[in-house]
Amino acid sequence: MGIFRRRMAAALLTAAVAAMALSPLPASAAPSNGPDPLLSGDAFVGKKLTAEIGPYTFYGCGNGKGPDYTVYWTRDGFLVAGETARSYVLEPDDAGARMAAHVTASKSACGGESLHSAETKPVGDVNRAAGFTGRNFELLTRANDGSLLLYGRTGNAWDPARTVGWGFNIFNLALSPGDFDGDGKSDVIVRDSVGGLYLFGGDGAGGWKPAKSIGNGWNVFDSIVSPGDFNGDGHNDLLAREPGGALYLYPGNGAGGWLARTAVGTGWNVMDALVTPGDFNGDGNVDILARDRNGYLYFYGGNGAGGWTRSWLIGVGWNALKSLGAAGDFNGDGFQDVYGVDQQGRLVMYSSDGRTGWSGSQVVGSGFGWFTAIF
Repeated sequence: MGIFRRRMAAALLTAAVAAMALSPLPASAAPSNGPDPLLSGDAFVGKKLTAEIGPYTFYGCGNGKGPDYTVYWTRDGFLVAGETARSYVLEPDDAGARMAAHVTASKSACGGESLHSAETKPVGDVNRAAGFTGRNFELLTRANDGSLLLYGRTGNAWDPARTVGWGFNIFNLALSPGDFDGDGKSDVIVRDSVGGLYLFGGDGAGGWKPAKSIGNGWNVFDSIVSPGDFNGDGHNDLLAREPGGALYLYPGNGAGGWLARTAVGTGWNVMDALVTPGDFNGDGNVDILARDRNGYLYFYGGNGAGGWTRSWLIGVGWNALKSLGAAGDFNGDGFQDVYGVDQQGRLVMYSSDGRTGWSGSQVVGSGFGWFTAIF
């Protein structure tokens, strides 16, 4: 399928740019094509993709006037109008699509020869790591009085906590799936006592749109977590566990609704905490961490298609923590970290090494023990 897409993109690109050719290829031109471009960057809405182009690509095709090539971007094989820069910031319209960059020789000399990058995986909706105001790490906490407090960071320091909601004590569960309704902003999902599930769409500045009902009967689950895009279609999903240990995937449709659920595991009732750090081992797929009642922490690798690869033990003694969670890259090293609250109410950050291990830990806050939810 990937080869077909690249060929389709190449054919579309060649046809599109042929009409722009200014003159035939001079007999004296001897261009050096160079390697196919490589894409760098994360394939998530709001992130930037950059085409890495060889230094001598189509050298001489500019007919002495430069540049020697033009960059084009395609979305599922179709040209993205007006995008000719080496870098491209992914937009909500790109969610679920496969992006590619194409480098075409300047037409004044070289007749439109092109090089093509491999396509990305389906572009994901904004994930939880983007925070609620576009930062790489932000925490929402719920106090006993039902108020929501936003803890953001500027550089290496916490900003003063900001109240961004009231009355959330009527809900027995609160989490953030990232962007669930397809507008490019991180949202919050809550559950009430009778199992109603509601979406509070984020406004991108730490505020919320009016609540929208997105489900009923969710009180049959004793744990609901937000892994990000678990099935690889570009949209954020939920995992829900029944008390008997059955685990189900509820795929989001990218517009605030659901696709058909699938069973993705049994026996998960031996775990007392499920943590969703996103891609934890660097393979591009979202993963799950799970703590059992003996304090053993396990890694469960996602396969990017709604299933699993391998699992193994990555830590012991984690039952010393009252709660666990993940909310993005705390230390700015490009890896998704894990936080915990210890018995003294201190917020402890565990830095990932990007390969299912740890590079260190540190206490980064205090007074978090009195919150009824942290996410």
